[in-house]
Amino acid sequence: MTTRPIIPIGIVVLSLCLSMSGQAPTGRGSHTTTTASVPASLKAAAKAFVAQGCDDSVWEHVYHPQRLKVVEKCIAVTGTIHHVKREADGDDHIQLKLDSEFSGLLNDKNSGVQAGCLVVEPVCQGPVTQADAQAACRDFHSAVEIFPKGKHVRVLGSYVLDSEANHGWMEIHPVTEITEVP
Repeated sequence: MTTRPIIPIGIVVLSLCLSMSGQAPTGRGSHTTTTASVPASLKAAAKAFVAQGCDDSVWEHVYHPQRLKVVEKCIAVTGTIHHVKREADGDDHIQLKLDSEFSGLLNDKNSGVQAGCLVVEPVCQGPVTQADAQAACRDFHSAVEIFPKGKHVRVLGSYVLDSEANHGWMEIHPVTEITEVP
């Protein structure tokens, strides 16, 4: 008689839900989110910039990933670094002034709260002082290169709506790669 490994039903159901939902993985605790949805116009705009080469394993290092509503798993955009700020969760919060052909990727929150920029977040760039984000970056430091204000760059990563309370802007999060372009 052969024995088969027993897989708890919860794991099977979770795996099926994740594979069918197209959403980011969850499971690092609860987090307050808004009920914001992604307008069809942003979904349509993103289709034109779908790319290959995103590293799905970086999602393992996003804290509270359920707050990020995935629009496209992998896109590439270009623009100029407007501002870089290190966050308590270890991520860098970068405002990217998009080149004109990518302007359809911004929503009202990007225009009003983020200086008309797309937010770009390479994860686990610095020290994590935010308690609920520490597990996500444990034993991991992103290899994404960070460029200073004024540099023209190409960004590759997941295009998402950050639905955390008081956010609601569009982002590339997590970022797989940032490269300087002429």
